[in-house]
Amino acid sequence: MIAMLQGELDRKSEQLAVKDKQIEELNARLAEVSSALVTAQQTAAAAQALHAGTMHQQLLSGKAGADQPERETEPVQKRSWFSKFFGD
Repeated sequence: MIAMLQGELDRKSEQLAVKDKQIEELNARLAEVSSALVTAQQTAAAAQALHAGTMHQQLLSGKAGADQPERETEPVQKRSWFSKFFGD
């Protein structure tokens, strides 16, 4: 009976060792993913800042263009692909 219990205890110890190794590997992966997430967040913040700068520049150039006289353009009639292909 004691030998059977000792064998079971040894088997459980081996299983725990495997689980400990799996936990170590998962923690390493978690650290890598966390680092990648921080990098992605920094990249997104930089992209947002760049976009905001671009939009600001467009607004400034649009205001500068408002001082210039507007050119009149004829309205462009939009036609569906059906009428373009088969005619009106």
